[in-house]
Amino acid sequence: MTEIEGYRVVPLRMTPDAKHCHSVYMREHFIRLMDPNKPKGRTLFLLNVPPYITEASLQTFFKRVGNVESVLFAEKPGRDETAKWYEGTDVPFSNVQTPFKFKVAYVVFQKSISIGRALALESLDLYNSSGECLIKTGMELWHDDYENNYILDVEKTQKKINDYMAAYDKRERAALAAAKTSEADPDGWVTVGKDGRNAGFEQKESVIGRIESKLEKDKKTKELKNFYTFQIRESKMQNIVELRQKYEEDKQKIELLKKSRRFRPF
Repeated sequence: MTEIEGYRVVPLRMTPDAKHCHSVYMREHFIRLMDPNKPKGRTLFLLNVPPYITEASLQTFFKRVGNVESVLFAEKPGRDETAKWYEGTDVPFSNVQTPFKFKVAYVVFQKSISIGRALALESLDLYNSSGECLIKTGMELWHDDYENNYILDVEKTQKKINDYMAAYDKRERAALAAAKTSEADPDGWVTVGKDGRNAGFEQKESVIGRIESKLEKDKKTKELKNFYTFQIRESKMQNIVELRQKYEEDKQKIELLKKSRRFRPF
């Protein structure tokens, strides 16, 4: 019996002749804060549960040690993590679409004695008496996922459409409410005016100034220098004028040094 930091390490076998198996870690679940969905003394906690494991498969397997009340998944341990995992679904069981990723599991038994029996198991054998796997994997799983994307039931299709439109209307109302406020968005735009045709936009003076300076900078960046003949000619003339001006300034400095008797050429 292998244990690591209080967890019982058991192999997860999909077929009777499986030799190299995935390991699952399990122990009795206990926390300081009481959770009615995971009662103390009747809940088994499992770590490192693969994505393809379903609630129904774990419920079927653990029935051999006692009646199972429920099986719950979560992305990580935590009081509210189970609710996040099943967010947007009706009931936490195998008929709902849940995230396909590694997870933790909570197996709730009807009697406390079942916990000891579960921890005494040598392996998690997810296959029936005839050796058939209790879960779907590989091509069979992908095929079912593809088929489930198409809803043939008219009522389910209508419900899905209604849910989507309700969520869309909620987002639109939230966006409209935000637009009615006087706060500027990241680009500096502020919505003003009434609803309907008279709705408009205005910008703050500081934002307008930044936009104008950016446009002027972009214009200078795009301008070609010394590309045309007249530009080269004007550039040379400007250079000569600057040299002459600097020469005159240097002459004036020298005269000032002479007058102040600080001129020492040698």
